[in-house]
Amino acid sequence: MKRIAASLFVLLLFFVGSAQDKMDYFLPDDVSYNPDIPTPEAFFNQQMGEWHLTHDQVLNYIKKINMLSDRAIMYEYARSYENRPLVHLVFTSTDNQQNLEELKKQHYEFSEPGNDLSKDNIPLVVSLTYGVHGNESSGTNSSILTAYYLAAAEGEKIDRLLANNIIIVDPCLNPDGFTRHSTWANMHQSAAANGNSDSRQFSEVWPGGRTNHYWFDLNRDYLLLVHPESKGRVAKFHEWKPNIVTDHHEMGANSTFFFQPGVPSRNNPLTPEKNYELTHKIAQYHAKFLDKIGSYYFSEEAFDDYYYGKGSSYPDVNGSIGILFEQAGFRGRIRQTENGTKKLSFAIKNQFTASLSTLEAAINLHDELLDMQKDFYATALDVAEENTAKAYVFGSATDKVKTQLFIDLLNRHQIEVYENSKDISIDNKEFESGSSFIVPVKQKQARLILSLFEEVTSFADTTFYDVSTWTMPLAYDLNYAKITGTKQISLGDPVKAEKINGRVIGGKSTLGYLFRWNEYSCPTALYHLQATGLRAEVATEKFSFNIDNKEEDFKYGTILVPVSDQNKSEAELFALISEIARNTGVDFYGLSTGLSPEGIDLGSNRFALLSKPEVLMFVGDGARSSDVGEIWHLFDQRYHIPLTLVESNRLSRTNLNRYNTIILAGNFRGWNNNEIQKLKTWAEQGGTLIASKSGARWAAQNGFGKNTFKKQVKADTTIYQSYAERGKERTLNLVSGAIFNAKMDLTHPLCYGYTDNEIAIFKTDNSVANSLEKKYIEPVKFTSSPYRSGWVSEPNLERIKNAPVVSVESIGRGKLISYQDNMNFRGFWLGTAKLFSNSVFFGNIIQ
Repeated sequence: MKRIAASLFVLLLFFVGSAQDKMDYFLPDDVSYNPDIPTPEAFFNQQMGEWHLTHDQVLNYIKKINMLSDRAIMYEYARSYENRPLVHLVFTSTDNQQNLEELKKQHYEFSEPGNDLSKDNIPLVVSLTYGVHGNESSGTNSSILTAYYLAAAEGEKIDRLLANNIIIVDPCLNPDGFTRHSTWANMHQSAAANGNSDSRQFSEVWPGGRTNHYWFDLNRDYLLLVHPESKGRVAKFHEWKPNIVTDHHEMGANSTFFFQPGVPSRNNPLTPEKNYELTHKIAQYHAKFLDKIGSYYFSEEAFDDYYYGKGSSYPDVNGSIGILFEQAGFRGRIRQTENGTKKLSFAIKNQFTASLSTLEAAINLHDELLDMQKDFYATALDVAEENTAKAYVFGSATDKVKTQLFIDLLNRHQIEVYENSKDISIDNKEFESGSSFIVPVKQKQARLILSLFEEVTSFADTTFYDVSTWTMPLAYDLNYAKITGTKQISLGDPVKAEKINGRVIGGKSTLGYLFRWNEYSCPTALYHLQATGLRAEVATEKFSFNIDNKEEDFKYGTILVPVSDQNKSEAELFALISEIARNTGVDFYGLSTGLSPEGIDLGSNRFALLSKPEVLMFVGDGARSSDVGEIWHLFDQRYHIPLTLVESNRLSRTNLNRYNTIILAGNFRGWNNNEIQKLKTWAEQGGTLIASKSGARWAAQNGFGKNTFKKQVKADTTIYQSYAERGKERTLNLVSGAIFNAKMDLTHPLCYGYTDNEIAIFKTDNSVANSLEKKYIEPVKFTSSPYRSGWVSEPNLERIKNAPVVSVESIGRGKLISYQDNMNFRGFWLGTAKLFSNSVFFGNIIQ
């Protein structure tokens, strides 16, 4: 029996071993390897690609290299939402490690405008970044091979590489998503390898492993800096100023391997031509290395470098060269594809090979890359001189919190911001000193400043891999203007973002406290009060009060917190409100009388009682993960308001009466008639149903309200005639992320807290609703001349004119609030987030 068992074990090893590859399959043979550094095979007790490595395994190996190698130093630069560390492993020669901080400083100063340092002994910095999409796992798995090679390889070639370069290995840019995917892939892996593409292992359950904890695509966040992973990463980017940044991805399983450059006509015009010249030169090394191992590849098609918020494009607007790699993604250990049966180990090998080709290019293009970075920052000043914009002024006296959030974003991008030291008026917009700020264009980040502030209306190509515009002051809904004459610029002190502390103006009250609904953090303040059991009311009319010998005007949406009949004493209430004011930046006003000199009095019926939000949002099958993730993030991270996430297939078993608000962000085709009726009955009994984007279409199609939608634009077949141009015809009428103006009714509860009746809406699809042609139910509509920035075809622009952005319809005693566009796009379009939160707080008072 023992012989039989042993024979079976040997047979099993044969089948497993023959399906996997040894280390010499991956590693180049032109160097020797230090036996004191454990190979990944030895450390993990498995072949690379046999199982998907988990994040803790990756981290443990990186820590081991850090402990054993005098060429490497590790540090943590951020923590994910799920508290997983993000780390860098920095390689250079042993001598350089002893002087690393000084070398970093020299490298940084070399390219600073005005410096005339020699490039002799200036190291090149190469940043190799892997796995921003969690289920594109070959990148992170290959980072282990890169770390081993840089720690263990020996010989003249590696000595030269490490002597002249600092190499940063970022093994896993998205540990939360990577953990979801590796767990899924491993839990569905069979001992008998099965590459059938129908296998469950290749179809992750909702939401999949691509995104981070809140289901955001981190590869769109380099400009926006919404998430801790991106904030930490960009901070280190500006500390090191890498000359090359690689960004390792995966695409469809039936593809081969892509490396940049991308489609030439889709390059961002702010990127210097020298960047693309060097990208082409570096591409020759990728081709050479991939030819050597027999891998097929392609370049200059499918992908672009237009949107600066990606890992391969953010470097381009910061004096660096970003390089996108796209490997065919197999997801499991082995998979059948149109190109034959492919293994994870093959994908890992391609990613590792591209890392080696990048390092080879760094050795041979050392001086050119340093010169390009230096020239980038020197010519930035020329770009500023030639541009009509000399500075931008922005700020809000009524939303100081959001203004500081914008300053923080600019600071993180190394953009200099100054106080505006005099009152100025531009384009009928007033900017007061003390509440407005100036960004001069003439600084080393001139190109990035123009990218963030300019409204773009002309394009060389109308096909976009991502959005076509991202004007940041519009995203933050801040008053801003372009300054074209230097006489209007009056710079005060440079500023850094600071925390705004609110006050209780007028002091302790025996009657009540007011606060305006203008600050971005007002929802946090109100919910905190409500969560302690306090009663709060909202003003549906304007009024004024004399407070501290000054007449204060209060507009629609002002919140009243009465002192009487509360669950706290006067002293306790004052202490709580003082604390909330400090923490949120919201100013409260203590009242000494209930009689207003103008408008409604304190006891008026025009103050409507508010209910504490009890919010349910359906997730899972039918829900769009990015949309629900943005909403979850808004309430959880921005406002600190709990949101109950419920699987859509649990609708029939969920007690909806526990909630006063339900959010739909998806197309819930799986619900049957009984489940749909249950949702209708809940709404008819007084619930607020909020339907966003595809959720609004679903609601309309299933008898909730009367919304209808305009027909899609038909392709113009007269423009492109050749078969080869058919792709351009398909994309000509796509709204690929553009900005449009809308008008707001500031007296409507959904618009409470806004002070300007015009707002910028970010639109990402072609869906446009018809107007219901009824008064009072469409408080936000696109203007008759809505176009602001980004690509839109003329037929689509005609469809958008005067169309509703949001509509409110009655369902029995309840409400359906339909948002036709995304109010929370990527977590950074803060200007319209208030519209969405208003529907949660004020939806039930709309009449």
